[in-house]
Amino acid sequence: MIVDFHMHSTFSDGVEVPKQLLQHAVTNNISIISLTDHDEIAGVDELLASISPVRIITGCEFSGHYKGKDIHILGYDFDRYSPRLCEFIEYFKTKREDRIKEIIRLCNEHGYVISFEELKELYSHTKAYGRPHVAQLLINHGYAKDVQEVFSSILSSKSPCYIPKVKIEVSEILDIIHGAHGLSVLAHPKLINNDDYVKELLTYDFDGVEVYHSKHNEEDEALYAQMAKERNLFVTGGSDYHGIPNRYPRYLGEYTVDSSKVESFINLLDERTHQWK
Repeated sequence: MIVDFHMHSTFSDGVEVPKQLLQHAVTNNISIISLTDHDEIAGVDELLASISPVRIITGCEFSGHYKGKDIHILGYDFDRYSPRLCEFIEYFKTKREDRIKEIIRLCNEHGYVISFEELKELYSHTKAYGRPHVAQLLINHGYAKDVQEVFSSILSSKSPCYIPKVKIEVSEILDIIHGAHGLSVLAHPKLINNDDYVKELLTYDFDGVEVYHSKHNEEDEALYAQMAKERNLFVTGGSDYHGIPNRYPRYLGEYTVDSSKVESFINLLDERTHQWK
């Protein structure tokens, strides 16, 4: 059985709507999926309302902060109507939009003529704007050739057009996930680029580690699987598919995870029963 517990839709920084992702899952025989949009859960409702042989697990990728680094935390199988979680999603959405508006203002100030209205028109289905959306706008105007160039120049962290994300402590996000009866997972630890930080983070109240990821090689998988085992944490995996042109995975189903590798996580999902389901 093939599974994928990490993907993004137009409700955050993905290119495809949730129903397109679901159709890809059907086509590529993916049995279980989780839509994990950044700090946004509205797309999950669209998936759950669809009739499909694919099993849907409620998910979200939360943005945290630790020692100057962005830390992504995957939440799974939570009560999506939890008041505190919904309040946090709305708060973060407002902060994210304020940030993007300020980035666009600074871009204009430095000669890159774009507008928030144009961004909304280009991404009419998007509920949570991020740097990738602004990057595409800059590309459309001929200021760069691809997203990588934008991120290394116009919107790099050292650029005068850059505004950092709102900083939320890891412990607060874990409290929100667990308060909504969900499971918390440290996402793609390799991308933290500091395994000492990974070890420190895993002293927090995480339930699992995303061992299998499209940016992890076999050596990474072995390392993080061992870290999870030593701490009695389950392991998960997913493609982190966004649908961005020329970015691996190029389609949903190019990178997948065999269910046998994440069996303890699936068994835990099977055991959990909730009144909100």
